[in-house]
Amino acid sequence: MTARGLRAVALAPLLACAAAGCSSSPSSPPAGAGAPRPSATASRTTPASSPATASPVRLRVAVAGALPHGLSRTVAVAANGEVLLLGGLVAGDTTTATVLRFDPASGTTTTAGRLPVAVHDASGALLRGRAVVFGGGAATSVSDVQAWDGGSGSVVGHLRSGRSDSAAALVGPTAYVVGGFDGTAMVRAVEAATDDGTHVGVSGALALGVRYPAVAAAGGSVWVVGGQLATTESTRTGGQTDDIQRFDPATGRTVVAGHLPEPLGHATAFTLGGAVYVAGGRSGSQAVRTVWRVDPETGRATAVGTLPTACSDMAAVVVGDTAWLFGGETTGPEAPLRTILTVRAG
Repeated sequence: MTARGLRAVALAPLLACAAAGCSSSPSSPPAGAGAPRPSATASRTTPASSPATASPVRLRVAVAGALPHGLSRTVAVAANGEVLLLGGLVAGDTTTATVLRFDPASGTTTTAGRLPVAVHDASGALLRGRAVVFGGGAATSVSDVQAWDGGSGSVVGHLRSGRSDSAAALVGPTAYVVGGFDGTAMVRAVEAATDDGTHVGVSGALALGVRYPAVAAAGGSVWVVGGQLATTESTRTGGQTDDIQRFDPATGRTVVAGHLPEPLGHATAFTLGGAVYVAGGRSGSQAVRTVWRVDPETGRATAVGTLPTACSDMAAVVVGDTAWLFGGETTGPEAPLRTILTVRAG
């Protein structure tokens, strides 16, 4: 997210659940010197698709606990069997630099340190054993790449421009940063970060520029599901997309591989059993409960579960065979949620 004055956010807490136990037209990016892979022309060709069919896969979604305080739009990274939650929004629509450590085995959350720059709506990944946070926003979108392995961390590099409202996914040792907003226009460039986040270059482009997409890796590709289309968080019809985009890191090309049954933004994606799951989000101005499964072979989206309560802007990380979802929003960023959910297939 960028300046809060640009946001018309419509999503208030899921605390009852926890208590129960429970553009503008963007231009194509240039091929940057030093990019890990050359840029390639994105494609808007949509392969033929069939309507979603019933899937034998069902999900088990459960409330697993609560954070010490409400938190949304944070970055979640798994490291050594634990989860780090870096930055985000706390009560009052306030950006935080706090880093929390969550232990899935005990269900406890402790304060682990701080980021050098407070951000929300950033993206991140674990690179060479360090949590790396890409861009994000506070008053404006920032280009900082922050690395944290204890204490206060440090700024180790920069994206090609300010970038908030993005998401990142790992394919092998490389993190791909996709989607987002630079303060003026959507960012179509896909930036690839290798090493420990100090080397970032343009690797390709999305077919459609979006902010707040749901992003996960599966089958060697980066899947970009839905997203906001407007440079403000518009609730008008057409403010979101139902496109399911697939980015191929080997070629730098993106195709539209399928469609959701309805436009969706601010959702959260994760990978279980080789498939991409998309949880919650907003359809128009309303938070939703649906969890979708996206088949990486066909691009089909099938509804396979529901959240306990409608929610958007959660953070997700997978530890073993379990996806953990943290915080989020129901009616707006002023009152983020404390809820911790688990999602398992089968």
